[in-house]
Amino acid sequence: MKCSICKKNISFYHQRHSGLNFCKECFVKYIKKKVRKTLGKNIIKQNMTIGMGLSGGKDSLVMAYILNEFYKPIPNSNIIALIVDEGIEGFRKDGVNMAIKFCEEYDIAYKIATFKEYIGYDLDELVKIAKDKNLTMNPCSFCGVIRRKILNKMALNEKCNYLAIGHNLDDMAQAIMMNYIEGDVKKLAILGHDANNPMFVKRIKPLKYIPENEVLLFADLLEIKYHKAPCPYSSMSYRAEISDIIDKLEENHPGTKYSIVSGFEKLLEYLPVEKEMNVCKYCNEPSASEICKVCMFLEKLGILNV
Repeated sequence: MKCSICKKNISFYHQRHSGLNFCKECFVKYIKKKVRKTLGKNIIKQNMTIGMGLSGGKDSLVMAYILNEFYKPIPNSNIIALIVDEGIEGFRKDGVNMAIKFCEEYDIAYKIATFKEYIGYDLDELVKIAKDKNLTMNPCSFCGVIRRKILNKMALNEKCNYLAIGHNLDDMAQAIMMNYIEGDVKKLAILGHDANNPMFVKRIKPLKYIPENEVLLFADLLEIKYHKAPCPYSSMSYRAEISDIIDKLEENHPGTKYSIVSGFEKLLEYLPVEKEMNVCKYCNEPSASEICKVCMFLEKLGILNV
């Protein structure tokens, strides 16, 4: 079957929700064009410093590959990789090393930070403390909020205009559905709006309209070497359950993931948004409430140093 775009080359990928068939060349161009449209001219321009959260996985490295291509020719603009080592024995070092190798191959500046240096404990230690105290705390929950806090600090230190996160369409749909199901309107509003605080670097999600399978396909086509092993804690997450449900819906009804994200974005204008963020009473950093989530977790574990 011929490619639906160029009408010349043989197609290798059928996009179920659109019915389009892509040859390899047109598929790569399509992904880049979609990311460029997502970011827009107000972000892809001169005098920009973009921090990129790099894990070493396919999503973050595909994002970095495309952003590097966009910003390299632009005067007075640059990108910097921000790598966080959470401290997961037998897993995390491989991802960090893949991220470093990628940055060195493409001549991208990078900085590395660890959970240990920021909060005094690595993730494995936090999980052990929670287990010893018989606390039912999902590792992914406190890992995510700590990592986001560290990335924000790193982006501030590097004077970044934006912090790019490699969330794909699947990630977005999962996050939205998790908050819908939990009835957490406040988190839904936060998910869709930037915080208004000089200590918070605005986030961009270049891959938010790209399904995970297409990110993977792009990475493999361009032979981007990425960390493939899943996090040992990921199977314990609520997100994994939601992911299975959404994948099943997508299989039966192509385009479901796009519909979830599109519907949420239309709903955003009706969600209440706090104009100003609070400051955590313990760490004095931006927070949606009196105590930030990181300090809340550390307090619950009995290891908060104030």
